[in-house]
Amino acid sequence: MQNRENFADDREDISVSIAENIEESRSQLPSSLVWAIATAAAIFFLCSSLRHALFQSTAFDLGIFDQAIYLISQNQTPFSSLMGIHILGDRAAVIYYPLALLYKIYPDVHWLLLVQAVALSLGAWPSWSLARLAGLNQEQSRAIALIYLLYPVVFNINLFDFHPEVIALPALLAAILAARLNKIVWFSTAILLVLSCQAVLSITVAAMGLWLFFCEKKQRCGAIGLLLGAAWFLIASQKIIPFFSGSEVAGVGRYSYLGKSVLEIAINLLLKPQLVLGKILSFDTFKYLFILTLPVIWVLLPFSRKLRLQYLTALIPAIPTLLINILSDLPFQRSLAYQYSVPVIPFLFLAVISKKATINKIFLFNGNQHFGRSRSLYFLPASFTLQNISRCSLAFISASCCPSV
Repeated sequence: MQNRENFADDREDISVSIAENIEESRSQLPSSLVWAIATAAAIFFLCSSLRHALFQSTAFDLGIFDQAIYLISQNQTPFSSLMGIHILGDRAAVIYYPLALLYKIYPDVHWLLLVQAVALSLGAWPSWSLARLAGLNQEQSRAIALIYLLYPVVFNINLFDFHPEVIALPALLAAILAARLNKIVWFSTAILLVLSCQAVLSITVAAMGLWLFFCEKKQRCGAIGLLLGAAWFLIASQKIIPFFSGSEVAGVGRYSYLGKSVLEIAINLLLKPQLVLGKILSFDTFKYLFILTLPVIWVLLPFSRKLRLQYLTALIPAIPTLLINILSDLPFQRSLAYQYSVPVIPFLFLAVISKKATINKIFLFNGNQHFGRSRSLYFLPASFTLQNISRCSLAFISASCCPSV
């Protein structure tokens, strides 16, 4: 009888805690995290500006985007002299047009580096909110946000020139937060921002829609994500890019062994899976996945039999990006020194948050409310050490020997 009463009290405490976390996830950030985000943005901007000042930035891709955005700001056709096509024929990234408003103030490439630094740093905000919403305490949620800011991929994509898809990183996190809070308008706005950054992100958005619909039981947001993602993929790949470039999507050449067009590649993936099994099961693939998840692998692995693998469903929307990188003929697409793994990061952290929330609930029901906290903080120093080692080595590679991609 006493055990039943204790169990009921624990359930009541959990309900109260979740309600408090939902309310707090909508509130202002802790001042310490605000300072961390501002500091990270300043460091990111200074590092990318220093790399540019040392003549380490490249025409591919910084020069391409700088020229296109400048031409838009001057009300001219954004024709890239480096690629020989209209800029929309490259990635169908309409985000260039609002970015051109900054060039109307003063045309300088440092605007792009600043936008990139701020966007990457702001990803810590929805990461913290998602952690609080999942039931993590203040310390654990702050740790999640700090791990995000220290993540090697985040630092390296900031260092390597400018790429519009980095703006999609915090937008994806914000979209997930909006879906879990049932904020349809905010979710739709975040999704539209993601789609404006690059055509290939439409696949990630569609996959996220499926995940929200079936796994998260967010049918309205899931349907919106699936429909918008699928529609933009077809419009961008079959209409916009061919119209402005006069040819197929540029990235198709990286998968020549699968076909000569987007539709042919998709058909061969379904009908001839033997063409890709060799690449998926290769050592190169396992090495890429291991390095990508190394800083948080201590959380993702199921160390206890009591843990179900349901938290790994958060990685479902990342599968298209992982397959795109793994199946590519170009090895640098699987390097953490470049921007290709950006769409994976939000869902990687979502899986980390889900796993940690599951651990907290297990130990709370078992009457040990402090173990979850101590275990999290115990692994943080090791995580930070791994991240700093990886970040320094990858940053050196990115700064010293980045090829034109």
